[in-house]
Amino acid sequence: MTDIPHNSRRRLFRRLDPHLPPLALTKRDLRVLELVREHRFLNTPHIQALVGGSERNTRERLSRLYHHGYLDRPAHQRELRAEGYRYLVYALAPKGARVLARRSGEAARVPRHLAEDNRTAKRFYLAHTLMVAEFRVCLTLACRARPDLVLTDWRVPERPLARVNLGGNRVAVIPDARFSLQAQDGRVAHFFLEADRGTMSLKRFLLKLQAYWQLRSRSLADDLPGPFRVLTITPSLRRMENLIATAKNADPRRTGSRMFCFTCEDDYNLNEPEALFAPIWRSPADRVPHAIVERNGGGHG
Repeated sequence: MTDIPHNSRRRLFRRLDPHLPPLALTKRDLRVLELVREHRFLNTPHIQALVGGSERNTRERLSRLYHHGYLDRPAHQRELRAEGYRYLVYALAPKGARVLARRSGEAARVPRHLAEDNRTAKRFYLAHTLMVAEFRVCLTLACRARPDLVLTDWRVPERPLARVNLGGNRVAVIPDARFSLQAQDGRVAHFFLEADRGTMSLKRFLLKLQAYWQLRSRSLADDLPGPFRVLTITPSLRRMENLIATAKNADPRRTGSRMFCFTCEDDYNLNEPEALFAPIWRSPADRVPHAIVERNGGGHG
């Protein structure tokens, strides 16, 4: 799949004449705006996978939504494109946010600095957020193909879930996302997601996992789930192997725990989203590939 090329007629990061003919928003357009708001940033293939339709029509409609001011194209994605990233990235523009707010009656929730945030979002933040978005989109598609599983309670925490004492230091626990998978029989599996870009030191990553280990005994009264797993997605096989070796020391006995699971971005994609439910996950406990859910339910694999 390719994205629209740069040309003089339609500059990628400069809107056309503001006096364009009015654009009548469709239900599909509104769904696109909602999805971009929920995920913060989405690229063209993400949006097409979630709402359906042809590649050409999706690109054209997104272009119209951009040029009419409903969507933004964050400027710093140009740095990603210079590094070989092929797809246009979209964010919700203030005009699009106002449309959604009017529909929901929550005008006060339109972020005041939304346009500025879209302009100043740096390359690393874009890449990290897109990494989380790719996982979430694939997970959503995988659940669509699994009627026995429902994705629930997806949240991106804005503040630490807890702070724990480790060696006299207070370590904040703030995952990149938290979510649950519910099975038909009512069983629920809880997960925290860590999207690793390969920039965090192994020492700091170990502290993060040790903090999660301390949280395992916290109660539901602390707004934390019951038994949970920590899923870490990595940019490469080599990075995954290094993190697994580090995770071996996260539990007090240093034997490795299956509550920590790792996979590489290359092990799943929009064309094979169900791979997330396949045995592609490895833990420091045994290095054997595992599935995070059982085929007949939402329990741990």
